[in-house]
Formats: sequence, C-alpha cells, structure tokens
Amino acid sequence: MEQPRNKDQKCPVVIVLDTSGSMNGAPIEELNKALVQLKEDILCDPTLTQRLEVGIVCFDDDARQERGIDLVTVDTEMPVLNIGGQTNLVAGIRLAIDLVEERKAFYKSNNEQYYRPFIVLFTDGAPTNTPEEIDQLDNDIQQMSDAKKFVFIPFGVEGADLQLLAKLAAQTADERLSNKAKAWQMKDVTKFAEIFAFVSSSISQAINQGGTQAAQLSPDVAQAVTFDLGV
Repeated sequence: MEQPRNKDQKCPVVIVLDTSGSMNGAPIEELNKALVQLKEDILCDPTLTQRLEVGIVCFDDDARQERGIDLVTVDTEMPVLNIGGQTNLVAGIRLAIDLVEERKAFYKSNNEQYYRPFIVLFTDGAPTNTPEEIDQLDNDIQQMSDAKKFVFIPFGVEGADLQLLAKLAAQTADERLSNKAKAWQMKDVTKFAEIFAFVSSSISQAINQGGTQAAQLSPDVAQAVTFDLGV
C-alpha cells in the first residue's frame, strides 16, 4: 500500500495532453521538451519539491494515464509522449477528474491536508465527442468547480476550438450573468515550457501565500479569449 512521502500539505495537478495525430512534429517535440523542463523547474523550488504532486494524462482515440499523481524527485522520469489517432477530449478530462478524486481519497485516508487540485488541459483540435457528451462534461466541470473540487484551466494550441474550450471552462458568477466564458490561447507550440512554469509558479505562490494566486501569464505566451456563449 502506498504511503505518503511526507506530511506536508499537498497540491495535486493533472496535466491533460492532446496526443492526437494533429500534434505530430513540432508540437509533440516541444511538449516532450517542456515536460523535462517542468521537472527541472520543480526541483529548483523547495516548496514544490515537497508539496506539488504531478499527474499526466494523454488522450487521442482514448485516454491513458502516463504518470500517476505523485511528487517529482531527482529519480523521476518524465514520460516520452507519442501521437495517436483522433481527439477524445472527453475521455481525457474524465480520466483526470477520476485521478484527482482518487488522490483526494488517498489524502483523506492518511489524514493529510491538501490544496484544491488543478486540472490543466492542452489541445490543438476539435474533439470527436458528441454534443451530448460535451454538454454533460460541461455541466459536470461547472458543478465540481462550484463545489471547489478542482480548478480547471483549458489552453488551446493553434487549431484548437477555443469557443468549445471556453464552454467547458467553469464560469464565474459575473460570466454567468453575461453568458460569457474564456479560454487561454497559446501563442505557439514553443511556449509549453513557459505555461508549465506559470502553472507551477501559480501553485507555489498559492501555497506560500495561503491559497492566493498571484502569478501572471505573459501575453507573449498565452492570452485569455472571451466568448459570448449565447451566440
């Protein structure tokens, strides 16, 4: 049975990565390099080394766990990702949600405290799922986000359906009133490492400042795009 590596309060993050055929070439190469850089960045931060637990989920025709949620150590080998078939985004996010819920149950069974988990999505295409599957996932993400079960952040690589990602993103109260939502648009595929660094920095600052995020994402890396969901 797995035992906690330490008793520090943990923050789990699951990175959900599109490995469909459209990610072939530069996108998957940059993604693999960024995962190696993410490990180095975490090891340089003593807070994250003890508290940030990283899981990795990939999806193409189906979803698969590439790395279980755990601390990153000097012995950690980041997975080398390969491309697959189509874009089963719903399967990827649902697997990530399942992993987060399982990890929270593990913390509770060991009387460990934890910060609100993060699920961070990267995709470059339109999902092959049905509209009904998308609508149900949208409802589930909103309800679980409202219940503070996790923070969901969707990033669109070039070619992504940003309006659909905005639909999936959890809306704030003000966004609901105006029927608007936003997703993050990456500038190009060379920015994966910078976004991973932003996510880990956000979590580090949230931990060090008692749950208040303060990290800022440069507009040269990615920008928030707001959509009117009523259109």
